[in-house]
Amino acid sequence: MADAIADEGLHLCYLPKYREWGIDHRDELSFKQIRYCPWCGRKLPGDLWDEWRTRVEQLGLDPWDDRDKIPEAFHSDRWWKEAGL
Repeated sequence: MADAIADEGLHLCYLPKYREWGIDHRDELSFKQIRYCPWCGRKLPGDLWDEWRTRVEQLGLDPWDDRDKIPEAFHSDRWWKEAGL
């Protein structure tokens, strides 16, 4: 799967911050989330978008309005790796 992500012709993407896999739309602004590997059919790890949002809100921050105040760890996969998710 890592090779597929690196292949620019396949339009696959991985968003480490949310642990989300997807297929890029050609507009480069959006993507369609996938939950299974397109090659072997194995279920991919669940995304963490809801968990990310909940944890940011628990800090008293709005995920959209307070983007510049969100701690650095929440801008990468560091937050969920450190939490053991």
